[in-house]
Amino acid sequence: IVSPLKSDTKRSGSSPNKTKQKRKAKSPSKTSKKAKVKSTAPVERTQSFEPAWWGNVLTAANDANTLHSHASNVPIPMPTKARSTSSRVYPPVHTLILGTHPSIKSLERNEMYGHALNSFWYIAGDALGFRRSAAVSPKTGKPYVYFHEHLRHGNHEILEYPRQLERLVEKGFAIWDIVAECEREGSLDADIKDDVANPIREFCEGTLDDTGSEHLSIRRIVIANGTTGAKSFVKHFADWFVDGKLYAANDEMSQRAFKPVMNKARKANGSHLEEDMNNGSLIEVVCLPGVSPAAASKTYLQKREAWESFCYEPGLVDYEKWSKSRQTLERTPSKQTKPRSPRKPASPSKMPAIRIISSDLATLAPENDWVDLEVPPQELRPSATLTNGQCFNWSVVDSVSSTGGSAVAVSVTANGSPQKRSAWGTYDSKEWVGPLENRVISIREMPSTTLFRVLHGPEKGAKEDLQRYFRLETPLAPLYKEWSAADARLAKIAKAIPGVRILRQDPLECMFSFICSSNNNIPRIYKMLSSFRERYGALMIEIPTRQNGDDIGSLSLYSFPTLASLADATEDELRAMGLGYRAKFIIETRNLLVQCGDGYLLNLRSQKEQSKVQDELIKFSGIGRKVADCVALFSLDQDDAIPVDVHVQHIASRDYDPAVLGEAKSITPTIYKRVGDLFRDRFSSYPGWAHSLLFVAELPSFRGVLPVDMVREMDEWREHEQRKKQEKKAESKKAKS
Repeated sequence: IVSPLKSDTKRSGSSPNKTKQKRKAKSPSKTSKKAKVKSTAPVERTQSFEPAWWGNVLTAANDANTLHSHASNVPIPMPTKARSTSSRVYPPVHTLILGTHPSIKSLERNEMYGHALNSFWYIAGDALGFRRSAAVSPKTGKPYVYFHEHLRHGNHEILEYPRQLERLVEKGFAIWDIVAECEREGSLDADIKDDVANPIREFCEGTLDDTGSEHLSIRRIVIANGTTGAKSFVKHFADWFVDGKLYAANDEMSQRAFKPVMNKARKANGSHLEEDMNNGSLIEVVCLPGVSPAAASKTYLQKREAWESFCYEPGLVDYEKWSKSRQTLERTPSKQTKPRSPRKPASPSKMPAIRIISSDLATLAPENDWVDLEVPPQELRPSATLTNGQCFNWSVVDSVSSTGGSAVAVSVTANGSPQKRSAWGTYDSKEWVGPLENRVISIREMPSTTLFRVLHGPEKGAKEDLQRYFRLETPLAPLYKEWSAADARLAKIAKAIPGVRILRQDPLECMFSFICSSNNNIPRIYKMLSSFRERYGALMIEIPTRQNGDDIGSLSLYSFPTLASLADATEDELRAMGLGYRAKFIIETRNLLVQCGDGYLLNLRSQKEQSKVQDELIKFSGIGRKVADCVALFSLDQDDAIPVDVHVQHIASRDYDPAVLGEAKSITPTIYKRVGDLFRDRFSSYPGWAHSLLFVAELPSFRGVLPVDMVREMDEWREHEQRKKQEKKAESKKAKS
C-alpha cells in the first residue's frame, strides 16, 4: 500500500530554525583536545557500492548478496518473500538518487544509507508503503524521537534491507553514489580527498556494462546530501551541464546550488538550452535536503515533504504512466511479438562492450600480408604512442586467436566508444585497427619491430604513408639520450617507456577531434567522433566483432569527413549527435576554413615560429591555446608546441618551478606561456616530444612499468599538494568566520 502524497505540496527554501543559539564559551576538555590531534595512521581508500536498480536487484541471477560486493563481504539476509523468476517486466529507470559516498556505518553494515539515524529509508518507506525499522535504539530501548512519532506505517510493515531495496527499485527508482572511491577520515563529505567519480553519465546514457537505453529513461537525478553533494556532483560532471544535457530543477535550493554551472551551460548553448528544457529532453537535477544524521538543520517532516514533492511523487507519476501504457498495450490486439523480458540476455538495442579478435580480422583481405615497418622498439612502440591521447581513431584488438593466446583488452563498445576498462591505457595491448585517411590498417607491435596490414584501400604507398604518420624520418634514440642528460627524472622514464613518438595526423581530423575534446573524457570523445564519421564520412569496411560469448557481429568503420562532405551539416544535426555546445564551434570552424581556402592548414606546417601557428589557430571557434598547441604538435610538425593543462602544469611545478602552480584558480595566459617555456628552455630539441614523454608517465595505465620509487614520489607530491589545498581552504573559511 502506497501512502497518498500531497500533490500541491510546495518546497520551502528556508528553515524556520535559521536563528542559531550562541553557545557559551567553554574550555576544551581533554577529549576534545585529543579529537583535534590529527591521526598519523594511514587512511584507507574506500569504494562505493554498485548502482542499485532493478536490473541487478530483481533478477534471478542477482540479489542483494552480490549487489554490494565492492564494499564488503558481509552477508545480508535474504528477503522473507521468495524471489520470483517469472518474466515480469519492470519500468525503465526514471529517477537516479545519488549519495556522495557510503559512510563508515554503511560500509560496515553493507547497506546503502545504513546508519540507523539516516532518514533515507524512513522517508522512502513513508512514500512507498513500508517501515524501515521500529525506530527504537537497541542500546537504550528508547524511540528515535526524530522519526518515531512521524512514521506513517506500523511495525507490522517493517521490511528487511533487501526487501526495502526491492520495493524502491521495482517502481523505477535507482540509487548510487557520486564518488566511486576516495580517502576519508570519518564519514563527513567535507573530508573526502583524492576522489574518483562513478561513471554516472555512462549509466544514464545506457552505455555502462549491462545497462541499456531500453531499460533507462532517466528524467531526474536527485542529489541526496544537499549542497555538499551538489558541489561534488558539479566537480565531476560540470561538462554534462555545459553539454546541454542537464538542467537545475526550478526550486530555490537547486537553483542556488547549480547557479554557476547553469550560467556556463546557458552561455555555451544559448536558446537551445531553454528549448530543450521546455520540451522535456533534458535530465532535471534536484538538490534535496541531506538525509544524513549530520544534516540536522531541518526536521524529519521538512525533509520528507521536500523528498516527496521533488523525488517520490514525480517518480511515482512516471511509474503510473508506464504502468497504464503497459496495460493499454496488453489489452490492444497486435501482431507484434511479446516484449522480451529484461532478465534475458542483452537486446540488440543495448550497447555492451564488444571484442575485436585478431583471428577474425585475418579473414579480411587475406591476400594482403603483414608488412614490416623495419623500425626497432627504441624508435617506435605503438603501445605507448597510440594510447596517450594524441589520436582517437585506433581500437584495440584482442590477441585471442584460433591458435591460442590470452585476452589482453577489449577495445570498443558497439557505438564505437572504447570499453570502460581504462580511459587512456592500453599499454599491455599489442594490436590495433583503425581508419587512416583512405585506408583501414591493422598495426601489430612485435618484440623487435612493428608490422602493419592493409584491410581496406590501396596497398601501394601504405608503408611510406605510415612512416610519415609516425614521423620515422626523425631518429628518436638520440633525442631520448639528449633529453635524459637534461633531466634525471626523464632518464628513468625513458628506460621504462621507450618509443613514444609524436604523430603527423591529418590537420582537419586533428582540429575537429580536439574541438570535441574540450571539457570531455576519452570514451565520450571516441563516441562523438564515431557518430561524426558515420554521419558525414564514407563507409570503408565492416569488421567482425564478438559479444555475449561467441556471437559474431560487425562494426562499421568510416572515413573522416571532408570540408565538402560537411558543407550541408547544421548545428542542430550535430547537437542531435551529442556534440552539445561544440556543434556551434564545428560549424563556425568549417565556415572559416572554407574562407581560408585549400591548403591553409597544411601550409602552417612550413611556419617556423610555433607562436605564430598558435595565433593563427586560436582565430577559430572552440580553439583556445591548449587545443591550438595540440593541433600544432600532433598534426602540423610544430615540435616546440607545449599543450598545457593542469596535469602539465603540475609536472612543471613539481619538477622545475613550484611558482608556476601559483595562486591563480585557472591557467592564465602568463602561466600558460611560463609553463611552456620551462620545457622549451630545458629541452632544446623537440621539447614538445619530451613534454609528451613526461605526460605519458603520469597516465594511470603506465604506472606499472615505472620504477617503484618514482611512483611513490608522484603520489607523495600529489598528497602534499592536496594537504596544502585543504589547509588553505580551512584558513580561508576561518578568516571569513
